[in-house]
Amino acid sequence: MRKPALLLVLMMVLAFAGAARAQVGDLIWEENFNTLDSWLKVIGNGSWGWGNGELEYYHSDNVDIADVPGEAGNKALRIVAKAQSGAGIVDQWGNPLNYTSGKVSTESFLTVKYGMIEARVRVPNLNNGGWPALWMLGTSTLGWPYSGEIDLFEMGATKAFRDLHDTHNGGTGLNNSTVNQMTGANLIYHSPGAVSSGNPLGAASIASDPSDVYDRPYYNQVTGLNDRFVTYRLYWDSATMRMTVTDNGVEHDLYEYPFSITADSDEFQKPFYLIANLAIGGAYTDCYRLGDPASGLPISMPLPATMYVDYIRIYQWNGQGEIHQGPPTAKHGKYGLYTDLTPTTESVTVGTDANIYVWESTLINGTIPAYEGTNVLSWKTNGKGWFGAGIMNLEPLNLFDFGAGWIKFRIKIPANVTFKIGIIDKWGNQNYVEFPANTTKYGLVRNGQWGQAAIPVSDIRGTAMDLRMLSYSFVILEQYGANCEFALDDIYWDAGYIAGTDTPSGTPAVARLLANTPNPFNASTELRFAMPVGGQYVINVYDAAGARVRTFTGLGQAGMNVVPWDGRDERGGNAASGVYYYRLETGGVADSGKMVLLK
Repeated sequence: MRKPALLLVLMMVLAFAGAARAQVGDLIWEENFNTLDSWLKVIGNGSWGWGNGELEYYHSDNVDIADVPGEAGNKALRIVAKAQSGAGIVDQWGNPLNYTSGKVSTESFLTVKYGMIEARVRVPNLNNGGWPALWMLGTSTLGWPYSGEIDLFEMGATKAFRDLHDTHNGGTGLNNSTVNQMTGANLIYHSPGAVSSGNPLGAASIASDPSDVYDRPYYNQVTGLNDRFVTYRLYWDSATMRMTVTDNGVEHDLYEYPFSITADSDEFQKPFYLIANLAIGGAYTDCYRLGDPASGLPISMPLPATMYVDYIRIYQWNGQGEIHQGPPTAKHGKYGLYTDLTPTTESVTVGTDANIYVWESTLINGTIPAYEGTNVLSWKTNGKGWFGAGIMNLEPLNLFDFGAGWIKFRIKIPANVTFKIGIIDKWGNQNYVEFPANTTKYGLVRNGQWGQAAIPVSDIRGTAMDLRMLSYSFVILEQYGANCEFALDDIYWDAGYIAGTDTPSGTPAVARLLANTPNPFNASTELRFAMPVGGQYVINVYDAAGARVRTFTGLGQAGMNVVPWDGRDERGGNAASGVYYYRLETGGVADSGKMVLLK
C-alpha cells in the first residue's frame, strides 16, 4: 500500500511490441481460499501509525473463509471492517481505536518471483475512508522501500488524486469521480535519485505522476467498481512489469507503458510475498490520519464493510515464474557467518547475501589482527556511550535445524567489558545472552588473548524467536558505555551433533524435542522432533492448567519429524489464546516444550 512522501517518478518507456510477444504459460500455483493454510493473519497496529496513518486495529476475527454471495459452492477470503472498540483495540501508543479490520499475508508461507498473477476481487461501498488493496512486499530484510512494493490494486484515493488522472481510461475529465469508481496500481522501490529532505528513504513511486504521463488509473463512472467482482493482473518477468484490471470482460492497462526494470529498481528481480487488507482512513484517503483528527474528513464508509478475494492464480509469463512454499530453505551442519578456515557445510558471502552493519556509527576500525585466515572484524568504540554491530542476511535465513546446536565465535575483548550476543528475526523479535565482565561464561575465557564461546541456541532463541526467518544471525551489543578495542572472528552456527555419538546420517543419538515454529502462532504451528530410528511417538498438548487438549500418535522416521497443530482440541473446537505445553514420549525418552497461541 502507498506510503506518504513518495516524491519521485523515474521515467520508463518500453515499446508494446516486446510485451505482445510474451505468452501466459502453465498454472504454477492457485489459491481458491478453501482454507487459510498458506496465510498468516496479521494482528495489531504494527508500524502503520507512523506511515500510512490508518485508523484500524487488525484483528484475526475479521478474517475468515466464507461463501461468495450469489455463487453457490464458491468460497472466498472474507475481510470485514467494523466500527469496534474495546479492550486491546489500541494504537501503538496505547490510545483507544474505534475500528477493526483484517489483513493477511503469505510471508513465511509462500513467495513468488515473476509470472502472471491474477486475482478476482470484490470490494464494498467505500464511500469515504475505505482503502482496500491486494499488494506484495519483497522478502528482503532491508525493509521498506529497499525491499520493493507491488500494489496490484488499491482503491479509496483522495479526490485530488482522482481528479488528476480522470481525463483518460474511463474518466470524464469533469473532476466528479467517486472512490467507488476508480482503481489504480503502483510500484515502489528505493532509488538514490529520490532521496531528499522530504523523502529521506528515497522511495520512488511510479504513481506519483503529476505530469499524468505514466499513471493510468481506470474509471468506471457508469456502474462503479464496488459490490461486484473485477479481475486484476500483474504480468511480471525479469525485464518488465505490466498491471491491468479486467472489467466486464475488457482488460484495461493501469499504466501507459509497462514498467522497465533497471539496476535502479532491481528489487523487482527478487521474491515477493502476497498481502490483502481492507484499511480504514489514512494518508491515501480524504479521511483523517491516526493521531490527527483535523487532518481530514470523518469516516463515512458504511460499516460493517466486507471485501472478498475469490482466488489468486499464478501462471508462468514469458517463460518465467517460480514460487517457493514455506519458509526459506533450511541450512544444515555447520553454517559459516564469518570464518576463513573452519570447514562449513554452507556459509554466507559478505557483500553478496549478507552485510556487516555497525549501528549508529558507534564503532570505528580497529587494529587487532585476525585469529584465523586474513579477515577479521576489528573495531574500536567511538565515544557514543554504547555500541552495536551485526551480520545481517539480505534475505531471511532458515537456521531452524540448529535449535539443539550452538553459535560459536572467537572474540578478543578486555575482561572488564560486559557485552551481549543476540539474534534478530524477520518479525522484529530479538533476544540476547549476556557475558558479564570478569566472568567465564559459555566457555569464554578472557585473559588478553583470543577466546572461544559456544552459546546453546536454546539459550539465545528465547520463547518467540523464529529461527526459520532470521534477519540478523549474529549481533554484539554493549550498553554500559565501555571504551575499548575488540575483535571478532571464526563465527559460525553448529547444528550440535556430537562426533562419535550420532549416526553418519546426522540423526541424533536419542530422541530430541525441537522448538515448535512459528511461536507464538495464530493459525497453525509445527511440533518438531528428531528420532535416532523410526518408531512410535506420542505428543500430548496441555493448557496452562494442565488439562490435556490434544493428543497426536504415529510412527516417526529416523531424523526430523513434523506434526502440525491447527490450534484445535480433540473435538475440533478452537483452543483459546494462551500458553500451552506439549510433551513428546518416544523410545523411553520424554521431553517438553512451551508455545503461545494468539488469536
